[in-house]
Amino acid sequence: MALSSLFLWWRLDPPADATASAPDALDPEGAVFQRASSGDEQAWQELFDRWKKPLLAFFYRSLGTMPEAEDLTLEVFVRLHRAADRYEPRAAFATFLFHIARNLLLNALRHRRRKPAQPVAPEAFDYLVAPESEEARRVSELEESFQHALAQLPEAQRTLLLLVQQQDLDQRAAATILGLTENALRVQLHRARARLKEIMSNVP
Repeated sequence: MALSSLFLWWRLDPPADATASAPDALDPEGAVFQRASSGDEQAWQELFDRWKKPLLAFFYRSLGTMPEAEDLTLEVFVRLHRAADRYEPRAAFATFLFHIARNLLLNALRHRRRKPAQPVAPEAFDYLVAPESEEARRVSELEESFQHALAQLPEAQRTLLLLVQQQDLDQRAAATILGLTENALRVQLHRARARLKEIMSNVP
């Protein structure tokens, strides 16, 4: 991960339009989904190509492991197939998509609480090669610190930050996904940013 991207993330400056909801507008991706729902395989491929990486990033930042992120990303598309007839064209496709993603995330977190992961012996990591440069080492340390900081946030705050900062969803969409009013979302977003900044400020 580039150093500049990491700094942008833990500084968490809001996007210019983050304080206002986007007006209702035609949703081109919703139209693609409707084509997919009618059996258009090319439309399914378009959706997969467009959303695979954003979903992987969302799940990875939420759970901290790429295998889980990959599994859940694929499961989102399975659920999309099943839920195609429930999509309302007036709702933004991204809202619909991340509502499914968040439900899967909550299921994964509940599963973790029931069956905690077993610790891995240190010798299992003997094959890892140390970063070649000081900058690479620092980036790796910052990445680890940032992921650890995210993990310390409550799930709702972490998901809120990921939806608004990482996925660049407007506040109306994020509020719908999280079941909040927009005013409540603004309060929670302020608290989440403040808490993450506090945690990251202690990174040496």
